[in-house]
Amino acid sequence: MPLTSPVIIVGGGISGLSAAYELDRRGMPFTLLEGSARLGGLIRTDHVDGFTIEAGPESVLAQKPAALQLCEELGLGPRILKSLPPRHAFILHHGKLTPIPSPSVLGIPLTWRALAGYDLLPWTARARVAMEPLIARARDPRADESVASFFARRFGAATVPLVAAPLLGGIHAGRIDALSMHSLFPRFVEAERQHGSVLRAFRGTSAAAAGDGAFRSLSAGMGELVATIGRRLRPGSVRLATAAATLAASPAGWRVGTDSGEVGGRAIILATPAYTAARLLASVDHEASIICGAVPYVSSVSIALGYPKERVAHPLQGSGFVAARGPGSGRLTACTWVSSKWPGRAPEGMVLLRAFIGGATDPAAVDLDDQELTAIAVRELSPILGLSGAPVLARIDRWRDAGAQHHVGHLARLARLEQRLALLPGLFAAGSGFRAIGIPDCVSDGRAAAAAAARFVSDRSAAG
Repeated sequence: MPLTSPVIIVGGGISGLSAAYELDRRGMPFTLLEGSARLGGLIRTDHVDGFTIEAGPESVLAQKPAALQLCEELGLGPRILKSLPPRHAFILHHGKLTPIPSPSVLGIPLTWRALAGYDLLPWTARARVAMEPLIARARDPRADESVASFFARRFGAATVPLVAAPLLGGIHAGRIDALSMHSLFPRFVEAERQHGSVLRAFRGTSAAAAGDGAFRSLSAGMGELVATIGRRLRPGSVRLATAAATLAASPAGWRVGTDSGEVGGRAIILATPAYTAARLLASVDHEASIICGAVPYVSSVSIALGYPKERVAHPLQGSGFVAARGPGSGRLTACTWVSSKWPGRAPEGMVLLRAFIGGATDPAAVDLDDQELTAIAVRELSPILGLSGAPVLARIDRWRDAGAQHHVGHLARLARLEQRLALLPGLFAAGSGFRAIGIPDCVSDGRAAAAAAARFVSDRSAAG
């Protein structure tokens, strides 16, 4: 079939959009297929009654520069926000909020004074943390292990449910006895390998300093990034509500079947969830399809609540909390104090909170109705934050099968996948189900896939 565009991008989340931007920047024509009626994937910002509400990710990690660099290229540099001070967060345990020490790494204090005052941990657990620099390195630094195993080995078993589960498990809505330390937190694995101790590696470094905070957002919310990329792309290059149904090789390269017909390209970038890639690859490469289909996903829910300030007794001085959950501890996994963390997110005199529920440990939460979810959030937050009365605003956002889980062995499986894709000239994959973790990685991954696809197309064209 004739080519529709030299490159076809399947998926209009931030990975696919970043690929599209990079191709557009290089002058390489493309067609982006997105199954839903909008771009952005998990990134969506709603503006309701003066509130700025993130349905998905609210910020990017400043330490990873790819997303901020893209913002600068798009002219969004003046729109980048730093989080408001004070920038400390809390861990909720048995109804009490304990501040995460600063400086710290992975929630573990980096100074003796901070460790001594860390009431979240029993004295025996604090003593065990203090011994971390004396603990021997892993016998085989190449062998992957779970987050729970790494914490227990380096910092002691007590830190697993009280620090690792709420912080690291909460970030990824996953089970820390399954999540891969090597895939998700490689800096800390490397710190142990090089220095023999995580604490020794990070004490006195810039990573230990709070500075301007670890995260950045945009003035109008993260949806501003999506909208700006969308406006920059060549008219007609994006097809919304056009889901990819089939994938097959063709004499010219590849063809993708959709409800509105086939599109063809010399190169294909799959910027989709891994399970969608698995379905498309099933007729192309059985082993690659199996590997993609083995990546688990979890569902989660966020509940945005608006209150007048006078009906919130807690001063909300900080960014929010994560919950160390246990029997009888409730269902909330975290709560962001949005209006205390970012400027301009709520009208004057109002408070915006964002509670989270679901994930690997509570998969049924996504099926609860809006009234039940709001009731859970209000009931559990009220004694912690001193809420009174009903919220003046309540919005529910469900993300079904949206959180890719990088389980132990993920990097090894991904290496096998890349070997299989190397046998399929012109086919590339990018996104959170593969190597990307968070928006900056997705941006970097999408742009790298686009660069590779552009080189492939140019080389093929030059070869005739």
